[in-house]
Amino acid sequence: MTMVYLVQHGKSYPKDVDPERRLSEEGVRETESVARKARALGVKVREIWHSGKARARMTAEIFAEYLGVDEVIKKDNLAPLDDPTPVYKELNGIKYDVLIVGHLPHLSKLLSMLLHIDTEVVKFSYSHLLALEKEESGKYYIKWYLPP
Repeated sequence: MTMVYLVQHGKSYPKDVDPERRLSEEGVRETESVARKARALGVKVREIWHSGKARARMTAEIFAEYLGVDEVIKKDNLAPLDDPTPVYKELNGIKYDVLIVGHLPHLSKLLSMLLHIDTEVVKFSYSHLLALEKEESGKYYIKWYLPP
């Protein structure tokens, strides 16, 4: 079985305070809290993907630090308004565990595609981590959801 973890980036500063929208102090604290819990649960991934936006990159780096992951990769098609289809197709082809740090509404659309449903089943929030299990059949199931 393959695990796919989805996390919305941590809370960031407003654009008028920080044009790059880096994580706020609260965003760093909450992300570290979830990353610690994930480590305690034994979460292990080969790669962490992010959109390249500062808030997603910083969130990915925090998870990488706590989970001991060397492969933090900026990926195309993870921006808030991107079509999730290319990511969906890539996930269906991988055989290793991955954590994706993204944005709304992209994450909600990607989750709907993975679960083959046409409704929102999880209300993503900053730094929350969703674990999906991919069975041999290729079907995904929600395993757990972890808040800060």
